[in-house]
Amino acid sequence: MIIHIRDASNDSKAILLEHNAKEVGGVLHCFNADEQLLSLAKENFYFGIGGVVTFKNAKKLVNVLPKIPLDKLVLETDAPYLTPEPFRGKRNEPLYTKYVASKIGEILDMSVEDVEELTTLNAKRLFGNL
Repeated sequence: MIIHIRDASNDSKAILLEHNAKEVGGVLHCFNADEQLLSLAKENFYFGIGGVVTFKNAKKLVNVLPKIPLDKLVLETDAPYLTPEPFRGKRNEPLYTKYVASKIGEILDMSVEDVEELTTLNAKRLFGNL
């Protein structure tokens, strides 16, 4: 499942748990940095981080990011929206995920290459290619 939660964390989490979403798992697309959703990592959910992490006003996401289990972290676009800096306001493209990886590396004190390797492995696991 690909789940986009906005202003509905309590309800969404309750619904996912009530319906045993762990059996299917998925990704919290465009993760909104709500800490209460972090427990869904134990329920077979990954956390999709996109261009928002590069925005100056993304303080909440920057603070929550280190709390996401590394084995549940994936890169994503929200193409054509939420283009990372320095291209904010333009059409988003998968090519720009390198800016997301760079910012994540900066926040987590990891090299870009390590972030790319980790998130690629996680994506393969998430989508059943591993």
